[in-house]
Amino acid sequence: MNKRGQDVFGMSFGMIFGIIIIAAIIAVAFYVIAHFLNLQKCTDTSLLYNDLQNEVDKAWKSTNYQDTFSVKLPSGIDFVCFGFLNQSASNLNDREKQDSLDEEYSSRSKDNLFLYPAKKTCNLDLGANKINHVEINGFFCVEKENGKLDVKLSKSSSEALVKILNDK
Repeated sequence: MNKRGQDVFGMSFGMIFGIIIIAAIIAVAFYVIAHFLNLQKCTDTSLLYNDLQNEVDKAWKSTNYQDTFSVKLPSGIDFVCFGFLNQSASNLNDREKQDSLDEEYSSRSKDNLFLYPAKKTCNLDLGANKINHVEINGFFCVEKENGKLDVKLSKSSSEALVKILNDK
């Protein structure tokens, strides 16, 4: 005898259940891929901080140093801002970025490097960091060009700290 449900759909319960299982597997696969892409953004951010600190340490240990540090920025990050949030900004655009960052990171007064926009970082904890052995005059932001950050580092024999220069 024919089952009434099969007449309407023309498929058995096993076939419908199989389609549901396949759809669930595809949904989980997309979730896993999205999760790993987000992990890549976190890894790129951590590598940015680590590579910059290594380059600053190299300059700090040198007698004289002048070079441009270049590194790939995570996707979604348009600017890297240097300085403390309580320092005066170098121009109006940087002041707007500083105000926006201050809303997110008001409790992190020791950090001197910020990624902007903060909401595009993989998580807000990785949006700011402290770079050691540097002297930063004022608060300024460097725009990403071709997906990379280029920032000038300088230290002379008479200076104790490495200067991160705002060349714009």
